[in-house]
Amino acid sequence: MDGVNSVISSGGSAHAAAANREGTGGVQAVTVSSGGFLRTYLLYVPPGDSKRHPLPLVLVYHGAESTAAATTSLTGLLSIDQQQHNMILAFLQGYDDTWNDDAGDPPAEAANVNDIAFTQLVLRRIETNYEVNLDRVIATGFSNGAILAELLGCRIASNLTVIVPVEGQLSPTFSGSCRPSAPISVYEIHATGDQAIPYSGGTFAGVGGPVTVLSAPASAARWATLDHCAANPSSSQSGNSVLTNYGRCRDRVSVTLNSIQGGAHEWPPGFGQTVLGIIHSIKDKRQATRPSGGK
Repeated sequence: MDGVNSVISSGGSAHAAAANREGTGGVQAVTVSSGGFLRTYLLYVPPGDSKRHPLPLVLVYHGAESTAAATTSLTGLLSIDQQQHNMILAFLQGYDDTWNDDAGDPPAEAANVNDIAFTQLVLRRIETNYEVNLDRVIATGFSNGAILAELLGCRIASNLTVIVPVEGQLSPTFSGSCRPSAPISVYEIHATGDQAIPYSGGTFAGVGGPVTVLSAPASAARWATLDHCAANPSSSQSGNSVLTNYGRCRDRVSVTLNSIQGGAHEWPPGFGQTVLGIIHSIKDKRQATRPSGGK
């Protein structure tokens, strides 16, 4: 992780320089202007010929009071990718280490930061500069970042293939009005023993004020309804996880709830391998659309 730390600590001028020399084979800090704010993300593009071999793109959103740099190691995604060279990774950095998830009042929401527009800008930039497999564009986030991933599924589903929220469910502030522009796969991961954001839902103390979320099963069921899946899910066990799978969804998407028995408020062990499994299981099920809008 020394490469990540050296880029992060090099200051604003280095950020601007990195934005002008995006390449492959190393972690680059990229600075962009979005909605009047200077925003950053860490980008890793594996070395090699991505023009001939379009790669999946994974967008990663840290939890509140964490950072993009910390998340590169917490998820395990970067180390896996550096070994296998099979994903483009973008670790986005939140405003004041938070996201405007439309669910509470963290600093990003208080400042009226538009993280949907920021995401669209990042998508547009990466998909312009690199060859991305548009049938495998994944947005994953943790806690405050997970709630944002849920919101992205509601607002820009046609630009994404699957969302993977970890320890953060749909919020009633937007779940009722959620109208995805296209069916989208959802893979929810929630620990039943999470003491910070309860598996059973309800109100918890968020950064900046209270936040209310649906229960994890209700969140998955809501997505199953939005994706027009079969009403009765199947259930299976894998290790210490109970998997609830909704099938026969529109356009061959799927909805899964991974309920980790016990567990805690954390990125789960082996998360990087979980994401690889999700990528490999995706069926070509949508007509890929490039992102539009945003500032």
